[in-house]
Amino acid sequence: KKKTKKTMMLLYLRYNVFFLQLAIAWIPSYFHYQHQGKILQRFAIPEEEMEKSDIFSGLESVDQAMWRRVRSELYGGPDCNAPSTLVRFEKHCELRRSSASEDWIHLDNGERCVYAEQQYPGLEARPVWESMDWLTDLAERHGQKICDELKYKAPSLPFTRWTDPNSTRDYDSGWGMVHLHHYRPHLDKKCPRDLFPYTVNAIADVKAPMAPRYTSLARQRADRAIRSHTDRIPWMLTAHLPLFGPTAGEAALVVNGTRVPWIPMQPTVVDTTFHHYAENTHPSQDIYLVHIDFFHPDLSDDEIHALSVLHTNLETAKADRAKELKPMIQQLEAAFKL
Repeated sequence: KKKTKKTMMLLYLRYNVFFLQLAIAWIPSYFHYQHQGKILQRFAIPEEEMEKSDIFSGLESVDQAMWRRVRSELYGGPDCNAPSTLVRFEKHCELRRSSASEDWIHLDNGERCVYAEQQYPGLEARPVWESMDWLTDLAERHGQKICDELKYKAPSLPFTRWTDPNSTRDYDSGWGMVHLHHYRPHLDKKCPRDLFPYTVNAIADVKAPMAPRYTSLARQRADRAIRSHTDRIPWMLTAHLPLFGPTAGEAALVVNGTRVPWIPMQPTVVDTTFHHYAENTHPSQDIYLVHIDFFHPDLSDDEIHALSVLHTNLETAKADRAKELKPMIQQLEAAFKL
């Protein structure tokens, strides 16, 4: 018994040290967009030690290579300046490079909240927008067939459970999604597009300007609500096309205090950088809808292309950073292996 207790204590100590060192190695890479000074300030790591670190140098090289690729593709060369059509985009990139990936700022007297690295100058912000032409077209020409396709399969769909980014405690919000397109490549490959061929083709047919976030079929369950939160990305808006469910306005999205009812076949557009929540007060009927995060209409075609290129390169850099960290993780695992 004494030997067992001693072994358990040793295990406890070794694995605590392991996870502590693992966190020290991973956390700086998590904040990879912020400049070196912010990393040093946040974790109180001496600058000379960071400069000598092979891991830090490798991660820095990955980020620098990514920005060179972006400039080469969009500006004509790794050291070229942004063209006049991409001045706002270049400012967005500067903010990305100088901001921590999880830091956010409050705007408009606290009505909105955006990630510091996601700021994009010169875009109009208002809680509720009129429907876009492509969204109205989707509702009028394709809405009923999309509805019919989903109705048949809805009872058996594995809707993901929504996790509140602003809450430390999980709760049953009743909100779930089945993604048709996902901003993460490895998850996008798993999207069940083959189950909804008409819906996928209809969204493509109306040329929906899908942003690199979610294009999904969503459900808000009866007698459930999502707590107030903000999505913090100002260069995209969110479109909803309610398909079937309560018809008297029991289900709605409330944005900055304005209630936007979800009525079947009546599309809505909102800016989710404003504080918002969803609810369905009907006692028994769930509501189903198409959810599309799309590029802000104030963005030019060149800016939309540039943001798409940036997103692709960010995902590539994320995979490259994982490769840089893999040997270090293996060494740590070997060092603490009993």
